[in-house]
Order: sequence, then structure tokens, then C-alpha cells
Amino acid sequence: MESEDGRVGLTVVCKRRDGWRVFRSHLGTGCMDVYDAELCAIGLALWELVQTGEALQTHRVTKVAHTSISYAAIR
Repeated sequence: MESEDGRVGLTVVCKRRDGWRVFRSHLGTGCMDVYDAELCAIGLALWELVQTGEALQTHRVTKVAHTSISYAAIR
């Protein structure tokens, strides 16, 4: 998300069995844009998935959902 004064940040929210996990980061002022934040957020979500991969296998999780409103960043 980009503010009016050019600050860019992101938030990633992951639902887990034991509750919700939230990651927030400020990416800077004037050096990043909203696409950078979107891609960084997607990367953080994937990193969380990799970190919990063994736990997912233990609980036989076979599907994971990811949502993003930024189709332009994904392309």
C-alpha cells in the first residue's frame, strides 16, 4: 500500500490452526511502489508456507489458498 506521501508498506495475514499470524513491513519512502509491496507480500506468504511445510505434511494438508487483489503484480 502506498500513502499520499510516497511511503510504501505491506501486511501479510496467515490463518493457522493455532490462530492468525500477521507480518508487517515498511519498504521505504519514494524508492518502492505498490507493485514492489504486492510482490514482497506474496513472497512473504510463500516463505511462511515453506517454513510450515513439514507441519502441513504432518496434518495431511493438500491444498493451500492464496489471495491477492493485484493481478498486475502477479503478471
